[in-house]
Amino acid sequence: MDVALDRAIGVFWREGYDGASLAELTAAMEITATSLYAAFGSKRQLFERAFTRYLAVDMAYAARALDQPRLEDVFHSYLLDAVDSMTRDDRPHGCMSVQVGGSRTGLTPTGNEVRDFVATARTAGLQRLSSRIEEGRDVEGFDLKGATPANIAEYLASVSNGIAVRAADGVGRAELRVVAEIALRALLSR
Repeated sequence: MDVALDRAIGVFWREGYDGASLAELTAAMEITATSLYAAFGSKRQLFERAFTRYLAVDMAYAARALDQPRLEDVFHSYLLDAVDSMTRDDRPHGCMSVQVGGSRTGLTPTGNEVRDFVATARTAGLQRLSSRIEEGRDVEGFDLKGATPANIAEYLASVSNGIAVRAADGVGRAELRVVAEIALRALLSR
């Protein structure tokens, strides 16, 4: 099941939800359309299962970042591990969440529902990051320099999403790590 979902992730990541045809999905997953419907119910349900797996596996770096002991370590892990994840050789470069949640999805009513599903997942992740920043501010006394935890979370997500777009454009890991380091220096400068 995980192998089939990983293959579906690749198709959705490259093609978007609306652009991913049943023929492409079944060929990549090495199953028939009948088997796809029997196992997953529908293309949308397949997408939701694949995206949930993507969050758990490919975006596991975000959850690991939130578990770092110091807020400064959270920031470093969040951005630098994002670069590494988004430039893996065994996956399309960039971020499935950014790719699928963008212009290649939302061309159909179901595509709009999928885009909303992805946006809801991104918002939940942003809220978890904001809560962790709030905790770091309150427990560690981390100085946010007048920004709110939500502002800092939005900043980190925006930098990460920009890195995802540039990774998908073919910018390499080394250059994107420099970008992440610049963002970290700006965030952490005292």
